[in-house]
Amino acid sequence: MGQGPYTPADTSMPSLDFDAEGVQLEAYRVRLRIFAARRLHDWAAAEDVAQETLGRVFEALRAGRVRKLDALPGYLFQTASRICLHRIRSAGRERKAFQRIGGSEEASNLESPLARLISAEDRSSLLEALERLDADDRTVLELTFRDELDSAEIGRRIGSSSGAVCVRRHRAIRRLAKILGVTKGSDRDLGD
Repeated sequence: MGQGPYTPADTSMPSLDFDAEGVQLEAYRVRLRIFAARRLHDWAAAEDVAQETLGRVFEALRAGRVRKLDALPGYLFQTASRICLHRIRSAGRERKAFQRIGGSEEASNLESPLARLISAEDRSSLLEALERLDADDRTVLELTFRDELDSAEIGRRIGSSSGAVCVRRHRAIRRLAKILGVTKGSDRDLGD
């Protein structure tokens, strides 16, 4: 079986100086941020991607998953590309969820997610519906839409995986839609 540049390191590999590696990785931060900004069209999200990429790659170096240090730039940008793709897919799923419960695509990007989701006259009914949700559902929705945290960060805060957070958010949105009396297409039976 052939070994690629990302196969686990063997015991004969020289030990790494993690402080020096951290400095070397940090030198890529600006390039990673520009790389992510071109894909996400959002500088704040691009900085988050750069930070997450550097963290993941540093952990991969510590765990010995990067065999050849000259392959490091490729590993960095491949990791950043995958993180961007995940964020783009997640944003698409969230946009579809907003549309299912009556959100508008025409809203300004400068408004908060809650403001894009509802009009001013519907805010009080939404807040009342949120109060009718159980505390766990309300927490996931607040961390997502008010605090604008990603699934991984929400998972860290509530002690769950990012995948579980996505499922909980989806179900919470469906429950909220049911309370509000919103049904669209295949969502005739919103009960879980």
